[in-house]
Amino acid sequence: MREINRSKSPVRHLAKVPVAAAFASVVGAAGMAQAADTTLSTVQVTADRKGDPKGTADTYNAPVTTVGRTAQAARDIPQSTTSVTREIMNDQGANNLKDALRNVAGVTFTAGENGRSGDAISLRGFSATTDLFLDNIRDTGQYNRDTFNIDRVEVLRGPSSMIYGRGSTGGVINQVSKTPFQSDASSVTLGIGTEDYYRFEGDINKGLSDTAGLRINLMGQDSESTRDGGEAKRWGVAPSVTFGIGEPTEVTFSYFHMQENNIPDYGVPYLRGTDGIGRPLPVDPKTYYGLPEWDYEDTKTDVVSAKVSHQFTPDIKVTNNTRYGRYWREIWPSPPRMGSGVTAANVTDNSLVTRSRNGGREGLDEILTNVTDATFNFDTGTIRHQVLAGLELTRETSETTRWGNVVAPPPATVGNPNNHPAMPAPIKNYTTNVQFDSNNVAVYLQDFIALTPQWKFLIGARWDYLDADYDTKTFATKTTTNVKRTDSEWSWRTGLIYQPDAIQSYYVSYGTSFNPSAEAYSLDPKGANTPPESNRNYELGAKWELFEGDLSLRTALFRTEKYNERNTDPLVSDRYVLSGKRTTDGLEVEVAGRITEKWNVFAGWAWMDAEITETAIAAEKGKTPLNTPDYTASLWTTYQIDTFWKAGFGANAIGERYANNLNTTVVPSYVRWDAMVEWNYRDYSVQLNVYNLFDKTYYDSVYGGHIVPGNTRYAHLSGTYRF
Repeated sequence: MREINRSKSPVRHLAKVPVAAAFASVVGAAGMAQAADTTLSTVQVTADRKGDPKGTADTYNAPVTTVGRTAQAARDIPQSTTSVTREIMNDQGANNLKDALRNVAGVTFTAGENGRSGDAISLRGFSATTDLFLDNIRDTGQYNRDTFNIDRVEVLRGPSSMIYGRGSTGGVINQVSKTPFQSDASSVTLGIGTEDYYRFEGDINKGLSDTAGLRINLMGQDSESTRDGGEAKRWGVAPSVTFGIGEPTEVTFSYFHMQENNIPDYGVPYLRGTDGIGRPLPVDPKTYYGLPEWDYEDTKTDVVSAKVSHQFTPDIKVTNNTRYGRYWREIWPSPPRMGSGVTAANVTDNSLVTRSRNGGREGLDEILTNVTDATFNFDTGTIRHQVLAGLELTRETSETTRWGNVVAPPPATVGNPNNHPAMPAPIKNYTTNVQFDSNNVAVYLQDFIALTPQWKFLIGARWDYLDADYDTKTFATKTTTNVKRTDSEWSWRTGLIYQPDAIQSYYVSYGTSFNPSAEAYSLDPKGANTPPESNRNYELGAKWELFEGDLSLRTALFRTEKYNERNTDPLVSDRYVLSGKRTTDGLEVEVAGRITEKWNVFAGWAWMDAEITETAIAAEKGKTPLNTPDYTASLWTTYQIDTFWKAGFGANAIGERYANNLNTTVVPSYVRWDAMVEWNYRDYSVQLNVYNLFDKTYYDSVYGGHIVPGNTRYAHLSGTYRF
């Protein structure tokens, strides 16, 4: 293995889900407990909890959100939002981004676009793989994100290019890093578990002065899969230092490094039924068809950031973020496929399972970005304005080399995975090398207007200029092709909010986004001649802050449209035709926070009616887009039994979905239950988490040609010392 060194640098469906009954009872309990005639004064949140040593480690209901570039209360955002707090992640033992996002309604997991590896996520039925952000700056890397340095995960649903630029058809996912504070507080956690699971975490904060702090977060993990193959090894370190906490000028420097050395698991192939529908091969969920001696996935991620903010006056603040990110990965898997002619009608234990070794690739992605945000608060008569103005300058580069194997690996059979065949050492047969460079300049302006204490109006616009250059070298022909594309796009965001008191907030909103041809670091000659796809979102929602803000209840009715999707037309040879259209109509409900002093809950449910309404492929018209179930639901609740003991349980449910737009491959629905118990004494705690409590067979990440079974029942035991 080598590392590239590049020079350029909804409500009928509720009955289907057992967890829905529990979810409904929680919402009902909260509603009956809250007096409807309570009226409180409006509270405007204008700052985040900088310097708070707990962050969100003691709440299920984040007091503020920064998704949208400024810290504000969720009730002041005319879009559906979710914040998965540190406390939820701690209670669940959610050590990676994927497990944290299981709490978010409307999220599913899928294959990466254009052969991308790492976290691959769909939101409201649209890919969000390239819509991941770290502290509101694009996190472009193809790696499996850990939560050891994350305080909370924020999700903003619906097209949001006005705030974040290209992409965001279904929304964006923002990871918020832990930050230093002024006092001394540290913790160390050791974990062991079934399947040879071992994990270490350290969170060390040192107060340097009354206005400065140093924080270092550490992580190491070595674990095997509950299946008969697959392995995950990773470690990371994230130091950060902040000067000027609570002062007009605040400066934070941070560095994040993480490495992975994994044996990837590409699951099981689909088996075509007598009805012509493909379904996951019905073998024991532990069955693994990979080649552990030869399959690997290695990544290295380095992110260096500098953030400077200055409060000129109580009403004027400027923040500048500079970041360099470097993301290297190399992967060579062996995805399984059923042998030719094998169907459910004739399959036996001796039926052939083939493995491809043609998907090897090494890549290096880099991003250098500078983002300046200025906020201005002022009055025009009796009207209050909160203005956000910003400038973003970004350069992104990517290089990927692909190869296959000179000699195909020996096949397996349904009954014999043949994981350790006698075969010669793999020899890389290089096929292509691609180099991608892009520059992005963006300016944006947004005004949040308080027309009266009850009525608020949001309007914003952003202009993006993007140019992309893409070189493809083909090794067999020793030829190189070059394509270029330049786009100039406007994005819009508007919303009207009615807040009769500090409890209730009702809104209607509209937003747009765009997807350029080169969005995922990929461009071809036809794409170079094709303008961006366009998206829009209509949303009607309500948010209630109950029990003096301890519990939030939120709901949204939405329609998200991609109304000029790229299609191939045989009569048009030089470009894609923007004639496609797909929509997702949906309803979301979420509850988060404390019902009583001892009872916490976090639950969400989404119903989605998705359809491909216009397409050049006649067989796809009227079908459901891939990886878009009718519903997703989650529930997590804990109860503090006494001073020492806390117990909790939860469930995650996803409806039936398809692995392709033709709807010829089906993935079954499932409900998975988890549970935990924790014992606390002074500075010590011991926690047991049991996952997939009833050992349910289910399927998690969906790919076009294969699917990965979810983990069978497993358990983690962890101990924490705080000092």
